[in-house]
Amino acid sequence: MEDCLLRGDSSDLVSVLQDEGLSDITLTRLDQLVTKDLCGSGFSRVLVVLKSLEVLSENRVHLQILIDHGLTAKVVLWFEAVHDLLTSDLLRRSASLLSLTEEFYDYFQLLGQASLPVSQLSVVLLQLARFALEPEIHFPLRLEAIRTFNSILESLSREQKKLIQIDQNQTLILSQVAAAVLTVGDYELQVSLSEALCRLTPRKDREQRANQWFSSHDISSAFCDIRDADFEVDCRRFLNFVNDHHGDQRRVYTFPCVRAFLDSTELFPPKDEKLDEFWIDFNVSSGCVSFFIDEPQGFLWGSIHLLKEDVVCYSLHLKHDKCTGTETVLNVRLNNPIMHHNSRGQTVELNFSSEHHRDLEEAAGKVFMSSPRLKDTGGTVHGRSYSRKKPQSKSQLKVLPLSSPSSEEDSSVFKTSVSRSEFLFDQIRSDRHSTPTRDSGVTVGAEQEVSQEQREEFGGNIKEVLSCDGKRAAPDSGYLSDHNEGPLAQKRRAEPQPEGEMTNSLPAESPHEGAKPPEEEELSDTGAGPSVEREEPVVESDPTPGITAAFNTFKTQLNKHLTGCWQNVEADILLSLKECQQHVSSLLTAVHQHRLVLLHRFENSVSDQLNRLHENSTSLNSMNTQILSFFQSEMQRLGSFCDEHLHRLRSLESEESNQ
Repeated sequence: MEDCLLRGDSSDLVSVLQDEGLSDITLTRLDQLVTKDLCGSGFSRVLVVLKSLEVLSENRVHLQILIDHGLTAKVVLWFEAVHDLLTSDLLRRSASLLSLTEEFYDYFQLLGQASLPVSQLSVVLLQLARFALEPEIHFPLRLEAIRTFNSILESLSREQKKLIQIDQNQTLILSQVAAAVLTVGDYELQVSLSEALCRLTPRKDREQRANQWFSSHDISSAFCDIRDADFEVDCRRFLNFVNDHHGDQRRVYTFPCVRAFLDSTELFPPKDEKLDEFWIDFNVSSGCVSFFIDEPQGFLWGSIHLLKEDVVCYSLHLKHDKCTGTETVLNVRLNNPIMHHNSRGQTVELNFSSEHHRDLEEAAGKVFMSSPRLKDTGGTVHGRSYSRKKPQSKSQLKVLPLSSPSSEEDSSVFKTSVSRSEFLFDQIRSDRHSTPTRDSGVTVGAEQEVSQEQREEFGGNIKEVLSCDGKRAAPDSGYLSDHNEGPLAQKRRAEPQPEGEMTNSLPAESPHEGAKPPEEEELSDTGAGPSVEREEPVVESDPTPGITAAFNTFKTQLNKHLTGCWQNVEADILLSLKECQQHVSSLLTAVHQHRLVLLHRFENSVSDQLNRLHENSTSLNSMNTQILSFFQSEMQRLGSFCDEHLHRLRSLESEESNQ
């Protein structure tokens, strides 16, 4: 066996196991080898063992022998060791470990189709559910675990399913599954978890259990509206309601799509007359945008996943079309192409109604947090012409794997623009550091005119042109250059500034804010430089009051802006606290449900004991009655016997006396 594992030859290992015989000794030796390799991270060797067991288990006789010798318990222990490896920081993304986990899923599927005892089958299902609920495990493995869980349940007979449904361990895990539906943050995983709840809950008990699982009556009522015959459509309505119910704390954003394209090829929604919209899901925890598409030649729906780690860049802008009106367009550029039938593309375009623009910005920012976003140009973009073709031939749809849970922080894109108010800010700032003479290029009268124009145009207020951190950069207007200033201006700039006025301590402008507005260029050309030819006397009027008033107004606006920023930060913190509160509430709900389950089990146990006591008492009373009846009848027989012999003795005595 060791030689076969070294060579990685599963067929040779099958032959060796068959030659040695499928005995307890052979399985024990195999178990020792697998346990040793899992401790030493020898995943490829364990993979060979599983493939060999799959080949052997295809023979029903061999499979039954393996099960009788305790193979199920050994495989479950191996799977628990894999769980511990997947939750470790070093090996959770190992490719060989991921392949090994998928091989376990395949073997569990095979075991589920065999005639396993319900007790063993329940343990296998519990392990799969445990994987699906573990947040540290890679999202695709969690999704595949619960899908395997549902597939095994689907293959069971009605009698087996009834026994699983009343199993106390399954009842306990279902409360945790229901709590995960609310917080898992991935639509497809939500669907599979909801499917597990429906499969393990008889229709007659669904309302009672839903009221125990969900604290909100509206959510439990929506869950009970899911019909097994229309599960896909009804589950979509249920999950859309659940996710919208969480508001800003939701982990899945869902929007109806108008059109979708893979490069120039249009993608169509699944053909289902009961499906009302072409839904696009923005999954925050798994970090992907996913949606289902039509597979004309396939039995199941196709699906597309846009992973944040595969996104080169994305853009979100408004597009005006004469036929469709204004739409919000999400463009996503991927590293690797997606294959769909005869089409191959790296750009996915999703068109939405413009009414969802703000929510789409929030959702895309949370999902594609670390991905570059192309800046919006600010205007409408006219749509390009697409070939509206639908592929005819069938080929493999490439479904990108889901990613690990992403951070919950929002990413914001700050936009800056140069406006008339910026120019006035820069003009006043430049005048503050120049001398009030004609040598500076701006006369006192001009400064007063600017101040008057500012008051008339903006009502005495300067528009906020600060970023969120309160910094403001001034473009290089030319007024602050040393070679354009006279000696008096340089001397004035070196003097200490009066208290309460703005000093020249603001940071330099960032590169994207360097352009000057047209108004500034016009004023710069009308006398911004020093004039050597004209030597006019210095104007004696003092412009300081006007400038001080303008800066006081600006300081007021700055204070309002910083207060607004602080309020936004406070709101974000409150949202985070609400989300933590939701998690704690879910945990407390799960604990309470567990307590109720234990209480219910205790109640059932007490009821069973009382019923058993009653039955035993009845049985003992019956025995007492039988014993009394027996002794009474025996006493009667004994009395009759004694009377008969006493009578005979008396007869003998009378005969002797007569003689």
